[in-house]
Amino acid sequence: MARFQVGQALQVACGVVLVAGLAEAQGVPRLDSYNGVAVRILQSNNAGNIHHIIDPTINRVVGIIRGCPHAHNLTTHPDGLYYYCANEQDKTVDVFDTKTLKLVQQIKLSERPNKIAVNKKHRKIYAGIVTRPLVDVIDIATHTVIKSIPVSKTVHNTYVTPDESQVVAGLRGDVNPGEPTIELIDPRTDTVVGGIELTGHTQYGRTTHEVRPMAFEANPDGSVKRMFAQATGINAVWVIDWKTRKVVDMLWPPKLPLWKQNADGIQTGDMHGVEVLPDRSAVWASSRLDSRIYGWRLPDLKYLGAVEVGPSANWMTPTPDSKYMYVAISGVDHTIAVDLKTLAIVAKIKTGARPARISTAILPLDRVNPSTTISGRQE
Repeated sequence: MARFQVGQALQVACGVVLVAGLAEAQGVPRLDSYNGVAVRILQSNNAGNIHHIIDPTINRVVGIIRGCPHAHNLTTHPDGLYYYCANEQDKTVDVFDTKTLKLVQQIKLSERPNKIAVNKKHRKIYAGIVTRPLVDVIDIATHTVIKSIPVSKTVHNTYVTPDESQVVAGLRGDVNPGEPTIELIDPRTDTVVGGIELTGHTQYGRTTHEVRPMAFEANPDGSVKRMFAQATGINAVWVIDWKTRKVVDMLWPPKLPLWKQNADGIQTGDMHGVEVLPDRSAVWASSRLDSRIYGWRLPDLKYLGAVEVGPSANWMTPTPDSKYMYVAISGVDHTIAVDLKTLAIVAKIKTGARPARISTAILPLDRVNPSTTISGRQE
């Protein structure tokens, strides 16, 4: 299938909701039907070099990516042609064919990457550099680094806003009052155009905090309404009004007794995973400290409940129909699926060494790899 035809196939599939622009208003596009496409959950395993592809319709591993040691995260080409993997060991973005799962290229970066993000509209990949104050920009058409954007500090995570009008860089390190922990990049010029602080709460003697994972709530037209953010060492979620760039609320889960909490292996990320559902009905956050995921209804932020999922509950990703959440459980090397209606675990899937970042891919049917067992043998 030609590249433009692949894009049309995904656009038609997304159009079952309303129109393609509205369907892609969240990090995971909304799909009420999976007809004509394949949905895959991409589980990267940070302590190894084998990564797992899960079919959420059967809750089985159906593909294995071999390579990309110490992967930070996996994401997908705008037309479903490739999986991109942030390779912390080789300081590259590794490119894997989505059908064969074979490595086809390694894109050399300026230094070691953390999270990477794809801007489909501007056809670029943004790689946060964890050891230098830079965001590397990769042109998708040529798979070459075309610019390194200077930012205030080294970078932990990069994101793209729902309307793809801005790239959001979460910075690392201590933050002084008046300094941003989030910087905004215009993808048209690839320059920094603004910043955001995490304030409004005092802990450990600090009033400004270092950001960790982020998620976005979109308006009906796809523009950003609110941003949700987590911070180092704090078991809560910041709510930020996007128009004013100001903190307007904080979401706190019910306080657990100390004997129910798990401080082992949380890496100062008490909360470390936040997702807005594709249908915009709720925001969910995972707590490494509490071994639980917590939900709040949108738009009123009413608390919905919790699911105990396992030690060091890490990043999450929803299915496009907003019915299930897949959670990486770093403490026991598996991925679990949670039914968001019943708040029950419906599947426990063995994955690799320290599963962490996890994402949802929507592929044209002709880009799906042949089914494999967990050992990698073709069925």
